[in-house]
Amino acid sequence: MDKKTVTLWKEYNRIFNELKKQLNSTSNLTGDYTEHLVCDYLNGELLTASYKSADIKANGKLYQVKARKISEGKSTTQLGIIRSWDFDFLVVVLFDEKGEIKKAIIVPVDVAKKYAVANEYQKGYVISTTNDFITDEGNEDITDAMKERI
Repeated sequence: MDKKTVTLWKEYNRIFNELKKQLNSTSNLTGDYTEHLVCDYLNGELLTASYKSADIKANGKLYQVKARKISEGKSTTQLGIIRSWDFDFLVVVLFDEKGEIKKAIIVPVDVAKKYAVANEYQKGYVISTTNDFITDEGNEDITDAMKERI
């Protein structure tokens, strides 16, 4: 293996571990980073991992956060499994390969349910980020406001 690949691998792991420590994170850095961004945007409170249905509480409402990095040329992805609907809003943030926000929306739980498909294997529901889902009139587009934060 060439030295550049080894050097990049070591640098990646150094940065990964540093960011993990900074965010007090699990190994899901994209999700944890996004929860911090959204919490700051909502001026809310991060909930502990023991709170299964929501990640943030703000203004008396519960928010579940889902984030994905989208590969270049790809327009849709499947969000992580939703096992409970005990939240008021789903916040979806999609990043490009450089970590820039492509799209950020706040989705009322009733709108999220409309697009959810049961997944028996994972014992929950999945949502694909189709154009219909992203542009549903019930959603609040917060893309520009979120971009200003990073």
